[in-house]
Amino acid sequence: MNKNRAFTLIELLVVIAIIAILAAILFPVFAQAKMAAKKTAGLSNAKNLGLAVQLYQGDYDDNLVKSFFGFPPTCDGPWLTYYGWRDAIAPYDKNNDILRDPSNPFNAKQYDTWQGTLVKDGGIAEYRSSNYAVNSAIIGFANAGDNPPGNCQGGLPGGLTSLSQVDDVAGTIEIISSRSKWGDLRFPFGGYGAGVAALGGPGSLNDTSWCAVSNPEGTAQTCPAVGNGPLHAVGKQITFVWCDGHAKSKAFSQTLRLNDATGSDWGDQYMAATTHAGKMNLSDRQVVGANLFPEYK
Repeated sequence: MNKNRAFTLIELLVVIAIIAILAAILFPVFAQAKMAAKKTAGLSNAKNLGLAVQLYQGDYDDNLVKSFFGFPPTCDGPWLTYYGWRDAIAPYDKNNDILRDPSNPFNAKQYDTWQGTLVKDGGIAEYRSSNYAVNSAIIGFANAGDNPPGNCQGGLPGGLTSLSQVDDVAGTIEIISSRSKWGDLRFPFGGYGAGVAALGGPGSLNDTSWCAVSNPEGTAQTCPAVGNGPLHAVGKQITFVWCDGHAKSKAFSQTLRLNDATGSDWGDQYMAATTHAGKMNLSDRQVVGANLFPEYK
């Protein structure tokens, strides 16, 4: 018997075919496992971000963070110094990387948005990741005066002042996983269309006004694929942080509570100031729920 018999061509082709089949089966599994690991890391960062916000609010008598601080009460100024919520919690997070979500396609520094301190006539400008945003229905846009509608803040919501005003802290969203360049988002950004635009959300599937902007801000614009929205989802799941600091990934539609006339996880029942279209209610949420971005359905 010849113990040194070489592979025949047929046998070699069979081995190659088996390897190719195994690769076709395993590579998608490896990709899914990698994305699952990134999603877990993003959820961990969101949890740490929620803790940083909790520490900030604890040190300031439960006063909520705002999208911006020191924003001028009128368009005429005075424009002295203002800064974003990501700067406000910087002493508590110790690491800007928790503002990044590894599963977010816009987590690279080139997509960082301006959030640093601005001093009139030349100051310091820093860029931070915008992979997470605050819920402006609760937080409010800025802390200048009474935040009156009609000024350069565009009548954006003033939000609540204190965490103590939130009756259901475990059922009210404070931080959102985001693909937007902005510091805050509201529930309408889960859908699109004329009815959604009336609530301050995207007007069409191709609306790019919210898209990620590369650093420095304003030089370029990058958007997700058509059908993907401003709220960052992985497998139709979005990471949220509630006002009590707990973080969880769940379907966007579940946070709207479309069968609950009282309120939703987005805090429509706590709205302290008018928005572009008035106070949020169940019919508003149903409009958004009926016009979700395809990736959230």
